[in-house]
Amino acid sequence: MAPNPDRPMRLSRIFIIATAILFVLVSLPLAWIISSEWSLYHATDDGLEAIRVARLAMVAAERVSYERGPANALLGTVPDQAKLKRMSQVRRDSDFALRTLLAALSPGVSADHRQANQAAQQARRLLTQARGAVDAAAAEPSRTAGQMMGAVRRMFDVIPPLLEAVAALSSHASAVHPQLANPLSGARLATELREYAGRLGSQLTAALALGRPLTADEKQEVDVLRGRIEQLRSTIKLRLSVPATPPATRLAARQMEQRYFGAGMALVNAVVQAGEQGRAYPVDTAGFASHYVPTMATIITLRDAMLTAAAAEALQQHRAALHHLLSAVGLGVIGLLAQLALFFYIRRQLVQPLLAASRLLTDIAQGRLEAAVPEPRRDNEIGEVLRAIAALRRSSLEKRTLEQERQRLIDELTEISRIDFLTGIANRRAFTEAAEAEISRAGRDGTPAALILFDIDHFKQVNDRHGHDVGDAALKHVAAMIARACREGDLAGRYGGEEFVVLTGSGGEAAGAVLAERLRAGIAETPLRLASGQTLALTASFGVAALDEAHRTLHSLLQAADHALYAAKRQGRDQVVRAGQEENEG
Repeated sequence: MAPNPDRPMRLSRIFIIATAILFVLVSLPLAWIISSEWSLYHATDDGLEAIRVARLAMVAAERVSYERGPANALLGTVPDQAKLKRMSQVRRDSDFALRTLLAALSPGVSADHRQANQAAQQARRLLTQARGAVDAAAAEPSRTAGQMMGAVRRMFDVIPPLLEAVAALSSHASAVHPQLANPLSGARLATELREYAGRLGSQLTAALALGRPLTADEKQEVDVLRGRIEQLRSTIKLRLSVPATPPATRLAARQMEQRYFGAGMALVNAVVQAGEQGRAYPVDTAGFASHYVPTMATIITLRDAMLTAAAAEALQQHRAALHHLLSAVGLGVIGLLAQLALFFYIRRQLVQPLLAASRLLTDIAQGRLEAAVPEPRRDNEIGEVLRAIAALRRSSLEKRTLEQERQRLIDELTEISRIDFLTGIANRRAFTEAAEAEISRAGRDGTPAALILFDIDHFKQVNDRHGHDVGDAALKHVAAMIARACREGDLAGRYGGEEFVVLTGSGGEAAGAVLAERLRAGIAETPLRLASGQTLALTASFGVAALDEAHRTLHSLLQAADHALYAAKRQGRDQVVRAGQEENEG
């Protein structure tokens, strides 16, 4: 009903509207603040996870790069038990790092995660192939330089996919934490530097193992690698030149300069010069690895220092975001509690006494007697009105109780008239009313429906041979099976005598035929147990008709199903016949 514009607004509505406006005015800014703080907190949480996963990718790349050291030692000398044992341990470490990375990747998080996952899977496949090449070359007593370098290059091929994963995950972490892009980028560059430093050492493996000078291709590759290493060194220095670089990161950078670019590169240069001049190498393969590989650890130390600094900054931002979020939530809760306290105080002290009498009288006039009349807190006019209303309510409740009892008796009689007293399912009248409404609805909506009409075969013989009590038990038995077989939305009833009818709520003729067959099989396979302990086998014949253009009413459906039912009886009983089949089979 539309409100009357000439009718004055009620006091209760004025109070509620004023309170709601105040609530909205206070809550909207608080909700905006809390939403902003929650978004920031969630972003910092994602940032911590992104840094963790990026670190796992860098560690995986490092472990696979590190695996080349024992592989070079295995290729450069005669394999012994100690080298094989170390090779096995290093491979287990690499496998663990790759498994940990793949377990942490969630392709559904972002495109960067999907790209990293694909790259890591590719790296794992390439690593398996490269290990096979290393093992095959190591098994050759007289292996050639080509075999050794071929195996080493297969190990090289594993790294680009891992570096692709590192780049994708670093990009994802930087997107979440733009202010941490510098240390994250530096850590990624350090990971690449460790890879190229390892490649530089591996490039010298064949020459050291065979005691021969470097080939022209090897010299060129060494020069390219040294140039790339120097380029990465310069870029990392540029990243570290910002004033915000932590002292621990600067210390790690100085140690890398002293150890790797000092002692490590000096050893590389000495080996390269000896190879170029045809002199004896100052170290063999194992000696080179024992001196050179430890210097590369300072690169990893620098990478870890930059990642630690980035993670520490992200954690600090995460904690700050949590503090701000909790402060905003606390402020919001205090504001809401203050509003609620003010609302209840005004309502209790000013509005409630005025509204109570009006509301109770209106409820009684409209027959709503559930609300209890509050005890008067004051011995004044309002108290007298409330006591009078309580007396009026009591008399109204007594009257309504009598009316409800009368209506309950009427409802019970109505229900009894709609239920078949013997089987407990709907009688013919109740089924007809419900089925006509359902068929009308299905016709409007265009939903399929089917009607099943069936009766118990030779039921008269059951009555004649066993008595009407057994006949009644058979009807109850079949009705119980109908109740179990029908789904929600199906209508079932006893149509008369031993005849039953079911209207399916969905699925059309096919679903009706399936339900009919299920009922037929259930009746045939579940004999009736008699009081004497014997069993009585029952069967039933079924006719099924579908709601369609030819059968659009309950009457036409019943006629079609009845014809199909009698066709089933003519064809030997205990079977299901669809409307239309009786013509084909006749």
